[in-house]
Amino acid sequence: MSKRSWRPAVAGMAVASTSLLGLVAASPAHADGPMCTPDVGGSGLSAAVVAHAHQTIAGQLVDAAGCDIGIYVGPGATHVTITGSTVENANFQGIFAERTSHLRVAGSTVTGNGFHSTDPSAPPLEGSGVKSYVGQSFAISLFGVSHSSVVGNWVHDNDRGGIGVMDNGANDPGWLQQNQNPDAPLVPSTYDVVAGNHTWADYHGCGIVAATQNFGGQLSHLQITNNTISGTIGQFTSNGPDIGGIVVAADPPESSVDNVNVMGNSVSESFEGGIIVNAEAFNSSTNRVTVSANTVTANNWGDLEAPQMAGVLVYANPAPIPPGTNAPRNVATTVTGNTIDAQFYGIWSLGDFAPKTAGNTISVTPGGIPIFHG
Repeated sequence: MSKRSWRPAVAGMAVASTSLLGLVAASPAHADGPMCTPDVGGSGLSAAVVAHAHQTIAGQLVDAAGCDIGIYVGPGATHVTITGSTVENANFQGIFAERTSHLRVAGSTVTGNGFHSTDPSAPPLEGSGVKSYVGQSFAISLFGVSHSSVVGNWVHDNDRGGIGVMDNGANDPGWLQQNQNPDAPLVPSTYDVVAGNHTWADYHGCGIVAATQNFGGQLSHLQITNNTISGTIGQFTSNGPDIGGIVVAADPPESSVDNVNVMGNSVSESFEGGIIVNAEAFNSSTNRVTVSANTVTANNWGDLEAPQMAGVLVYANPAPIPPGTNAPRNVATTVTGNTIDAQFYGIWSLGDFAPKTAGNTISVTPGGIPIFHG
């Protein structure tokens, strides 16, 4: 899909820096200045705040200007809570958690991040075409994170998407490409909740996405519920359109996404499809993804996935595959009880496995098709 990408890992790994324990309130500083901890986790990126295990960051203004990351929650930093805080102006991710668990991000505002993550000298990322040395840089990034929640936040005006839940491994989506460790073990994201968040004006990346980024990577048992994603039809800012959308995707070969519940969300006027379930590469699959009780209005106005505006999309990439491999597939997808309005295609699907549909209320534009399978 057009705004998610994966790239093979680059050999080599930078030496990890020592994490700075405790809360550090960042003030404007250069990335190599005293207020930014350099090379957190070996990522090649600096951070304004480096969280430690069982820490609560509450009611803080983290102005990460000059640092690459606002708050970094790294391996071993379990049971961290970020609540009632504002995280802004980081070059890359606002909040970046990786290879950890039991994180809670609640009631916080994450804005103005990611606007220095692109580089005209970088090769374009596969899939998105964004020129960056970091594969993914969501305002809130959970990469290889389990038993965690992102609840009731306001995520807006960021340049690389809103909230991302991904796996980790030889390709760490949040690291500089040249810092990747080809020997890093796969770390799935499992039992995570993304609920009650409001996202808008997030460019060059989806509003909310759960997607694999490694060969053989896995995501499972995710809840994406009661979020509101709002865009504006036809609006191109200096940063481009508001991409929006909710995406559940198995992107690289051999990867899988299982048991995901996308329920009760409101998605309107996204540049891409409203809710997308996608299997992209050979031997990749999504399994038992449920899309239910969502309100989906006037999405895919950029005609990114389907040829017209479309509400719910279930897409298996039809591109040629290597001999002896299986085509990507979306297995046991259900699309039920949704309200879909102002779309040419209410539900649009492509691939060997059509989704099961029932109880949807669909209103299409003139000449439109409520349910299409190709």
